[in-house]
Amino acid sequence: MQTTARSIAIAGMLALLPAIAIGGGLALPVLACVIGVLCIRPAMFSQLAEKLSVFLLALAAFWLWVMVTVLWSPNPATTQTAKLAILAPLALAMVWGAGDPRGRGLVAAAIVAACTVLAALLTVEALWDLPLNQAAAPATPLGELGRKVSRASTILLALSWGAAAALLKEGRDGLARAALLLGGLLMLPFGQLATAIAYGAGLLAFALAFAAPRATIFAATGGLVAWVVGAPFLTPWISAQVRDLAALPQSWSIRIEVWDYVCAHIAEKPWFGHGLDASRAVASHVQVGDERVRGILLHPHSASLQIWYETGLVGAALAATALVLGGWQLARVAQQNRHATAAAAGALVSLGLVANVSYGVWQEWWIATLFLAAASVAAVKAAPSGQS
Repeated sequence: MQTTARSIAIAGMLALLPAIAIGGGLALPVLACVIGVLCIRPAMFSQLAEKLSVFLLALAAFWLWVMVTVLWSPNPATTQTAKLAILAPLALAMVWGAGDPRGRGLVAAAIVAACTVLAALLTVEALWDLPLNQAAAPATPLGELGRKVSRASTILLALSWGAAAALLKEGRDGLARAALLLGGLLMLPFGQLATAIAYGAGLLAFALAFAAPRATIFAATGGLVAWVVGAPFLTPWISAQVRDLAALPQSWSIRIEVWDYVCAHIAEKPWFGHGLDASRAVASHVQVGDERVRGILLHPHSASLQIWYETGLVGAALAATALVLGGWQLARVAQQNRHATAAAAGALVSLGLVANVSYGVWQEWWIATLFLAAASVAAVKAAPSGQS
């Protein structure tokens, strides 16, 4: 498949993204893998090795360690290892394909179009009480439909930075500002305060990256590294400052109790962790007000704590190393392409915040979303300036 045909195929697949996202995004891993297969060609392997060898080695080491920990997990029957083994390399191939400059910005344009359609669908859901999801699944409880739309807003959050940067790179400043404003407004209606806060933080990082690209990237990755390393030690101190859990929304009270539970049990197996998906095997409960809940609700609602709990100090150190090297790699090219750097900074900050308060780190749709955000950054970097 020639590069032009490959880019057209990727853009065509991205046309499916809004429909997949508005329904909850659970099919995103399939989309990412199909795009990844379309992108594979022999030159990819040598080029990746030449350009990103140290970062890729660190990322691969972390990913392999995560899969190895299933050997001592109390939940060893999981198929999660196989899913991670397939999804990661194919999604990485998707990122590589999105960054091929011979595509002449077609993939970046497709991401802008996908964000536009997804924003329109979310607007319909917000204004008329989820009519699209109710029509698609009339028997599904409204609360579950709300969770689907919340995931859709998170996917929009992930891709907004690449879309806005692509518009700015083309000189369409007014459209970019309108897109960022609409994206921010769409974080509000679905009851996800964390997503709205993350969008605001990402927007600040996005703007700062144009003025100080290297410093912003170092600050973003440095903050994430500090939290990955320090989360088990800082979280108990932070939660101790919250003296009245009853004054918080129940969902946040539960989060704090779960985080305290996880931090207390990390010390049981600090070096190698409890094993992949061990969070799902926790049967003990904690009391939160009048409600009794599991010590871990399927996952700790914190990527950093989940990495510590399931993969131990080794996993946390490997994750931190990958973040350091990834940040260094981004900073090296920051001055040459500020639009892509801004997109990367917005994605790192916003998704880093969401990752540490919301979703399970091994959820396939979430992993695919992270790689799609990386693909949008690669597409912006590859797109020519002043494109009509």
